[in-house]
Amino acid sequence: MEEILVIDDEPMIRSMMKMALAEMGYVVTRAKSVEEALSIYEEDIFRFSALVTDFNLEDGTGLDIVNLVRGNEESTPVILMTGSVKISSGDSYRAGFSAFFHKPFSCVEVGHEIDHLLGKAS
Repeated sequence: MEEILVIDDEPMIRSMMKMALAEMGYVVTRAKSVEEALSIYEEDIFRFSALVTDFNLEDGTGLDIVNLVRGNEESTPVILMTGSVKISSGDSYRAGFSAFFHKPFSCVEVGHEIDHLLGKAS
């Protein structure tokens, strides 16, 4: 089973993403901060099929996440979800994100984008 790392400082977003992605057949690991996410990710950089991160986190930004992933390997999709106006869709792609969702969004839509990025039929 493919595993997704979801990073968001809002417990409700983490829970909703876990429920939606689990319904789609994914195993979901959750983190609430950059520090926690990087600790989990660095245990095994090939563990996750994709990462989904918020932009504004309590101890950094989604840019910290994508920069680490892109510094280790290029292929794992990193999806940005944000309510912030600090980064645009175009800026997110230039920064190395694979997809961009502006809050509010449908967790199922994010799941379908993960399917698409991983080459799965949804």
